[in-house]
Amino acid sequence: MDFDDYNALEEIVKEMGQELKMIEEKIKYNLQCIKEADIYAGLLIDSEPEDFKFFSPRNAENVHKEEIAKAFQEKENCRCKNERLYERQNLLISHINVLQNILKHRTDGMIVLNIQEEDRQRIARDLHDTSLQNLAHLIHKIELCSLYIDEDVIKAKLELSVVNNILKKTIDEIRNIIFDLRPMTFDDLGFKAALERLLAVFNENQKYFVETEIDDVSCENNLVLVSIYRVVQECLNNIEKHADAETVLFSCRNQKGSCIITIKDDGIGFDPERLPEEKHFGLSLMQERIRLINGKISILSKEREGTCIKIEVPIF
Repeated sequence: MDFDDYNALEEIVKEMGQELKMIEEKIKYNLQCIKEADIYAGLLIDSEPEDFKFFSPRNAENVHKEEIAKAFQEKENCRCKNERLYERQNLLISHINVLQNILKHRTDGMIVLNIQEEDRQRIARDLHDTSLQNLAHLIHKIELCSLYIDEDVIKAKLELSVVNNILKKTIDEIRNIIFDLRPMTFDDLGFKAALERLLAVFNENQKYFVETEIDDVSCENNLVLVSIYRVVQECLNNIEKHADAETVLFSCRNQKGSCIITIKDDGIGFDPERLPEEKHFGLSLMQERIRLINGKISILSKEREGTCIKIEVPIF
């Protein structure tokens, strides 16, 4: 299906929803009429005065026969109308559920595309901010070397030494980017080692006091663990960029068939209601990553009180 088809389905679901609402109102009205007819007929039957009973062989039900019959007929008409309305209601609910499942696949597909696009942008930023700038700097250094080589050999050698160091640094940066694309420790050493390496890189400058507790976690579907890893990576990036924290507590527990991760910092925190759009979008993508693997994520934060993120994902 293309986007026009999905948009048409959304419009159909909307129209069905409006009809469903009208049906619910009609059913409610008919039920009220049935109730009123019962009350009215009951009042007529019970309305016979004592002296009427004494002097007449007829009872109130016979006296008000036509009115009572009319009330019961109205009650029966309303009941029949509701039967037809219930049939239409059930049919609409069934159709809406089918169409919503189709639209859900479209929504999930858009979420995946958003996540992929965010990953591409992150890789592009990493390459632009580090490796590409270093390589551009190398071009100038090499040009300097070509000028110095005939005039001052010592200066040329010094510049070449700088070039050598920049090249080594650039190679390390590209290697880290490649590692982020698919952490090799997943295949070689497992999820626990991948998390330990991620935390080591996060705190390689010893900027934070980090407490960790990491259980061995395994899952037949490695994509589940990769998704969890990406969300943890994003959480740590957010701490590094925005939290201004000193202490970070990280735990990963294997508990009753679930991977439970808690990441807590003592940073400046934030008010979820006042987040800029780009940061809110980043949090939404984290939440959607976890939802797509049938997990749950809670983000608790207050200004000047730090942030606590809890992730729970079933693993099999």
